[in-house]
Formats: sequence, C-alpha cells, structure tokens
Amino acid sequence: MGRRLGWVLLAVVVASGSVSCHRSTRAASRTCVVLSVGGTKGLAHLGALDALVARGVPIDCVVGNSMGAVVGGLYASSPGDNLRQRYRAFFAAYEDETRKTTAARGAVGAAVGLLAVLMSGGALGPAVAAGALGAAGGAASVPRLSHERFTHVLERFYAGAHVEDLPVPFATFHQAPWDGGIRLVTVTRGPLSEAVAASAANPLLFEDATLERIDPGADRVSATPVHDACQLFPGARLIAINVTGEPAFYRSDLGCDVQEVRVDVAMPPAEAFTGRGPAFEATYDAGHDAVMRARLD
Repeated sequence: MGRRLGWVLLAVVVASGSVSCHRSTRAASRTCVVLSVGGTKGLAHLGALDALVARGVPIDCVVGNSMGAVVGGLYASSPGDNLRQRYRAFFAAYEDETRKTTAARGAVGAAVGLLAVLMSGGALGPAVAAGALGAAGGAASVPRLSHERFTHVLERFYAGAHVEDLPVPFATFHQAPWDGGIRLVTVTRGPLSEAVAASAANPLLFEDATLERIDPGADRVSATPVHDACQLFPGARLIAINVTGEPAFYRSDLGCDVQEVRVDVAMPPAEAFTGRGPAFEATYDAGHDAVMRARLD
C-alpha cells in the first residue's frame, strides 16, 4: 500500500461541494460514476445518483468501495427503480433478519448499529460501535456483530445476482493478504452480495470476519477509487462523488476525464441508516444538492 501511495498526486479542489477536473486528451467513450467510502455520510450517494439521473447524465458504469459499493450495487442491479425506496427496502430486509436472530428487544437498535459499523469504512472503533448499537435502540443486550448475516441478507435481496450480469456494469474492490502484505482485489464477476460484503469487511470489528477480505477504506487511493475505475474503464469520463472530506488521489497522467464532486456533509448519527428521519434526509439532500449545483461538462 505504501508503494501505491508513492506515485499518486493530490487532486486539487477549490472548495467543498465544488468540482475538480482532470482532462484527458482522449474522447470519453462512456460515463462512469465513482462512489467513495464514508460511513453514514455515504448515504449522500443516494441523493447524488438521483440528481445525476434528474440531470439526464448517462450512467454507463458504477464503481464504488465500502458504503459506495453498497449504494452502487443497489443502483447497478436495478437502475430503473426508485433508489431511495430500494435502499429502504434493503434496510427493512436487514432489520427483519436481525429480529429473527436476536431477542425482540433492541432488534432495531442492533440493526442500525451493525450497519453503522459495517459501512463506516473502518472509521468507527469498537467502543464507538458498541455505543451506536446501544444508543440506536436502547437495547438491554447487543448481539454479536455478524458480517455473515449481512452477506446473507444481501444475497436474498439481490436474488443471487452476479456482477457480470447486472444491467449497469459495476465493479468494487477489497484488500487481501498477499506475499506478506496486502493487495487490492478487483471484483467484476461473481455474486454481487459477496462483492459488496467483501468491500465492507472489517475484521477488527466483526468477530466472524476474516483477513481473507478487508475493507479498502484505509487506503486513500481506494477511498475514492478514481484511478482504479480508469484502469477498469479506460478513456471513460469519471464523475467521482466524494464524501470523505479529503480530495481523491490519482495519477496526473490518468487517461480519463475526472470530475470530482465533493459533498460537504457532517457524519450523521447511526439512525440515518434506517433511510428515514431528519438526519437521513439532510444527508440525502447534501448529495443531491451538490450534484445539482455542480458544473458537469
């Protein structure tokens, strides 16, 4: 990962919520949306994608990591559906599964807390995670964090869909042990549920997670995977939705046009993961408004 960071350049952004641009000499063959990691801030990706659709921007492919993979997978698997409602249906499915595997008391809080940890991109520590679990639902007891349960819910929700068969091309990444270190794994084939779950896997927080698959969010290059998206879709126009609070890293000689929309939003509370309430709506609106204001050539 150190070598990976050694050859990247910091993309300069004038202000949060603005667009930074990198121009290639090639004519763009397609438009790909790149979605960053970001925990609950990643809910802004829902609004951002809806705004792109509202503006008539073609979305020919989607690349995302961690929370960006969760939202990106929801869009790419059913681009014609209402994305906000699709997310709420996913959360309801997870909540229902959590009820079945835990005591009735505190089931909703456990669901919110687990999602808060899973989608944090590594940002939530164990103590904060435990607090999120308790505070979200006032549960007297908290079930173990289960990455396996989340994967199973995704599998049922996606009805066994495979990445290579999605109506919109989709890709995501995770890290895996390799030769005494770690390497970035690109996923463009196989079960969509496993691809998304792998991108969100954090073995420091989930007792049933392993070091075989690791959330790539700690790598600044992968936090907003602009470079990796261009490698997968050479010559593409990339619209990067970045909620991390830090500019994306990518090479100065990247062979893609890049338009980076930075969404300036505070980290919402875990309750936002329900897809309802003021915190969710404010985060959704932040992503939507940033894209609607952005100049996208």
